[in-house]
Amino acid sequence: MRKLTELTKKDPRIKKVYDYAKKKYDQADLPQHNFEHIIRDLFRTLMIADTEKGVNYSVLVPAVLLHDIGATEGDYWKHNETGPKIAERDLPKFGFNNDEIRQIAHCIASHSETKSKIKPQTIEAKILFDADKLEKSDLLSLFPMVRASYEFGYDLKKSVETFMSYADIRNSEFYTKEASDIDNNGIEKNKDFSKELKNTLKKRKDFLATEEDVW
Repeated sequence: MRKLTELTKKDPRIKKVYDYAKKKYDQADLPQHNFEHIIRDLFRTLMIADTEKGVNYSVLVPAVLLHDIGATEGDYWKHNETGPKIAERDLPKFGFNNDEIRQIAHCIASHSETKSKIKPQTIEAKILFDADKLEKSDLLSLFPMVRASYEFGYDLKKSVETFMSYADIRNSEFYTKEASDIDNNGIEKNKDFSKELKNTLKKRKDFLATEEDVW
């Protein structure tokens, strides 16, 4: 797996984007869509990219670093639209040309399985898509989900309902073989857990009790 030490030597612009992105995420101080999440996705991205041919790391790495940058400047639910605009606005100052920016913006716009209106077309976009999807794979994904629920101000009931709804609709298909291997049926495990959770909640309604239930 190639690491940033090597990649930034070949393209110093990557380090500039890294520092820029880290500062923006740290200033926003979001519980889930923060630089810790970016690093997890970046690690997955580098693992996947190492198994693919023809990957342009000067496009891929900045795209990963900026894929949730839209959440730092407004409504998270519009971050797939805001993010590409931020990239187009700020990447020229780091020396990226129009074609590179167009490719990076495409990766950002197409990275989310449930929120993106367009599908990833390039290998870089497909790798980012898979890497971010792996954040929702397996039971460990419950922890990022809890942090996201806190970020959105969800109560326990809304958090549980959101997890179950996403687990039910998310498919287990990935663009890359490496991502599928990493997943190791993790998406399907979440579907099974969602079914078990629904059955449990039928018996344990106390966990979803509201004020209306005690008056």
